[in-house]
Amino acid sequence: MATYDVEEHWSRVAREIESRAGESHLAGDDSPYFEYKRHKFLSRFFDSIDFRDKTVLEVGFGPGGNLKRLAERGGAKRILGVDISREMLELATRNLSEHAHIAKLHKIDGVAFPFDYRSVDLTYSVTVLQHNTSADMFTELVAEMCRVTATTVIAMEDIGNNGQRAGSGDWTGRRVEVYRDVFSENGFDLTSVDFLNTQTSRRWHKLSYDRIYKRFVNRTHREGEPMPPWARRLMGAALALTSRLDDLLVERRGLARMQFERR
Repeated sequence: MATYDVEEHWSRVAREIESRAGESHLAGDDSPYFEYKRHKFLSRFFDSIDFRDKTVLEVGFGPGGNLKRLAERGGAKRILGVDISREMLELATRNLSEHAHIAKLHKIDGVAFPFDYRSVDLTYSVTVLQHNTSADMFTELVAEMCRVTATTVIAMEDIGNNGQRAGSGDWTGRRVEVYRDVFSENGFDLTSVDFLNTQTSRRWHKLSYDRIYKRFVNRTHREGEPMPPWARRLMGAALALTSRLDDLLVERRGLARMQFERR
């Protein structure tokens, strides 16, 4: 396996996102499953966070979709973002051009933030920590999130069976306990865990997308790359059923919202 370069990976994803038709403020693949997951994430996780009168920091803002949602919603005192990719910064700056008066974005080296101690009220991440598979980088990034945050950190990450801080490749599904322990070392206690519950739809996506589309249609498909309309329609055909089953078949894995409070 090739060495995973975090900055180069997300810069390439930024280029793929820009090549897609339509809006360019959403990260990842444009498959029906991820659109469904995004909608559920916003309604159940993101929109329920109280950002009113707070200085808010997003770690790993990508193309800026979450910050754009936050800016349009209103209420936050100040909006900040950090990302390792220069190309993501440029893309997000364009997507947030109407909100430049309140949103300030920064390019970072992956672990050091240009903010003072406890200068941010609330810090959050969305599927960012899981992509830091180096144990050192993961630990340093969490420590920096805690350093700059006065009160609350919310980590919305995919949970799996990895009981270690290190992983392999460009993604690892750590257990909740791993996040709990590393945040605790930095003065933050885990106060709540909530799972999005998309397991049935995720399994259908894995079958139709990973096992069929990527194996027999486009073997070189890379994250962020546009997909043909017929493939999107085929993959989305079963979502009406699988989405109904998601909330019935609950499991403690997949995307979780973990809230941490400074002790």
